[in-house]
Amino acid sequence: QMFKQKNMNVLKITFSLLLGLSTLVSSAQKFDGYALYNLQKSSTAFLIDKDGNIAKSWECNNNANYALFLKDDGNLIRQGVVSGAVLKGAAYGGILEEYDKDGNVVWSFTYSTADHQSHHDFTVLPNGNVLLTAWEIKSTAELLAAGKSSTSEKWPTHIVEVEQDGTGGKIVWEWHIWDHMIQDVDNSKPNFGVIAEHPEVMNINVSASGGGGRDGDWFHVNGIDYNAELDQIAFSSRFMSEIFIIDHSTTTAEAAIHSGG
Repeated sequence: QMFKQKNMNVLKITFSLLLGLSTLVSSAQKFDGYALYNLQKSSTAFLIDKDGNIAKSWECNNNANYALFLKDDGNLIRQGVVSGAVLKGAAYGGILEEYDKDGNVVWSFTYSTADHQSHHDFTVLPNGNVLLTAWEIKSTAELLAAGKSSTSEKWPTHIVEVEQDGTGGKIVWEWHIWDHMIQDVDNSKPNFGVIAEHPEVMNINVSASGGGGRDGDWFHVNGIDYNAELDQIAFSSRFMSEIFIIDHSTTTAEAAIHSGG
């Protein structure tokens, strides 16, 4: 759910879904105006007022995964569950689409292969580009070579910035947490160092509660936002119980080094 809220008072909203299939009771922060809502595993997005009345709905091509966004021009940006996904972790998505007010697809971008998969959240930049959180696969051999003790593959986080390209999209910037790992167990490996002296990188052997359970979702990143004033990206990790801030004012190459990314 995404709500535009004015204060922290609690408001209970009750509204009937289209076609009278069911009634949803939702506790949310009080807001003045409208709220945007889409149930997971449902293809219908709703814009509702503070009394729970449906002001607008969109019938979308795919079931919702987690997040959606209403633009100033009334268009809806939404991540859906792509068909045939290989990396099926929590809240996996894989397809980003923008719909106009009449429900027509303006552009669509798929980020789902056997090697990478977008999931959970996204955020829209002031220039209209979209930042997606995603997984990528690192094999057991790659993990061991980087100084991590592991008996299974992991799916570390990366972030891609997608720009509309006609009716599709293209990646114009990316950042990978895998580029920013340090370890202190094997001095024969190039990423060896004193962890406490390097807050700009991640301890590859950090213990992430719940990480790598039924799948390789290592950090379980499930929220992302952007600070336009500072040109910084914030994202949250459920398994780490931490929020990370990275700089966005770099090229992709600069984002792969510790001084720039």
